[in-house]
Amino acid sequence: MAARHVLNEDWSTYDDRKKRREDRLFFSCEENWEVEYLISKIIKTHPAVSRDAIREAMRACCLHVPAPRPRTKFVECVMSQLGY
Repeated sequence: MAARHVLNEDWSTYDDRKKRREDRLFFSCEENWEVEYLISKIIKTHPAVSRDAIREAMRACCLHVPAPRPRTKFVECVMSQLGY
């Protein structure tokens, strides 16, 4: 359910920034701006979670969710790693 809070946020800036529109539904662990964007989204909806904890959860999910990583599946993985 916590992943829904993050996913229900406005992702239009993210979508607009993706180089190809078809990529907008996939998360790239290799793009620093995408990593920072997701960290900001998670902090906005869960301010008690530290940046370091989010980064650690993201590292684990980058290994567990194979590329191309669907945004929804990736965010769900990260939130699960964070205990939500």
